[in-house]
Amino acid sequence: MKRVVAVALLLFMTFSLFSCELFSSGDDSQSCCEQSASTSSSSEDESSSEASSSSSSTSSSSSSSSSSSSSSSSSSSSSSSSLSSTSSSIESSNEETSSEESSSEIVVPVITEYGEYSSAITKTAASTDRLRQGSMSRNAYNAGTSYSQSKLNSIKSNANLIKTGGSLLGYTHASGFIDHFLGNTGENYTINMTEFLQDQIALNNRTASLTDALRACEALAVKGESISVFQKSEVVHHNLTGDWKFSLGSYFSSIEVKELTFDGTKYSATFVYKVTDFYNWDDTDSNSVFSGAAGALTGNISPKDLHQLHRAGMAKEFLSVGEISYSVEWTKGESALNVFK
Repeated sequence: MKRVVAVALLLFMTFSLFSCELFSSGDDSQSCCEQSASTSSSSEDESSSEASSSSSSTSSSSSSSSSSSSSSSSSSSSSSSSLSSTSSSIESSNEETSSEESSSEIVVPVITEYGEYSSAITKTAASTDRLRQGSMSRNAYNAGTSYSQSKLNSIKSNANLIKTGGSLLGYTHASGFIDHFLGNTGENYTINMTEFLQDQIALNNRTASLTDALRACEALAVKGESISVFQKSEVVHHNLTGDWKFSLGSYFSSIEVKELTFDGTKYSATFVYKVTDFYNWDDTDSNSVFSGAAGALTGNISPKDLHQLHRAGMAKEFLSVGEISYSVEWTKGESALNVFK
């Protein structure tokens, strides 16, 4: 019987040691081993020791499993937190990179002025010289003259000869202008632009102005938008000859551009070429308006003589105006001669 008990105790001790190694860790393993040693030294109470050792081993195993599970859960939670933090860091980095790329994009500024043209104004400024001429003329009208009435009547009679004989002498438009002057209304006079631009000098002046306007529009156009462009101020021309010299003398021009658009390849716009002049006579010029036979036929009247009619209220100086429009399409650098046919 003692031999059987000894064998049983040996088997129990072996089982206990195996259980400690399989399920326990740290302090739990030490506790298990101590329990086995205690059981070995208490051989007299075999049944009680066996029950106590089994209960202790089961409790220790359960505690070890719970600790292991808690450790795994903590490790998993820590890993998830780490991944979440890494993901947020990557997203933040991507956003910063995207922001830096956007801020580094080249923005082409929109210009509003180029040469004598601007898209930031709403009209062309009138020439100060023309405004001055108009102001002086209005102040002088019917302001009085040192000429006698008989002399004034003679001047008006000779001026009518200019009107009548102008067409015969090749001064058709000059005849129309002086007729309006002698009509004494002071109303604006409309320039026939089609006939005016048949004059080569007038046509050359127009072409030069439109060339500048084309280049300005190419610089000021905004892709996908419709804008207006104006010449900043009127430009004066002094080079007319013949009929138009006696009609306008010197004159002022300007260009307005409406509905300027650009689709990336072609430009489109309506160009309005404007001409204006104040029809007045120089009261300091005593030279004959016409020379030779024409001068003799008209009594050699001078610009000063004709201005005296204005001062006497017998004729009235006026503003002459004209404009012509061109709706065109063109490509960058194309010549005005080709665009404005």
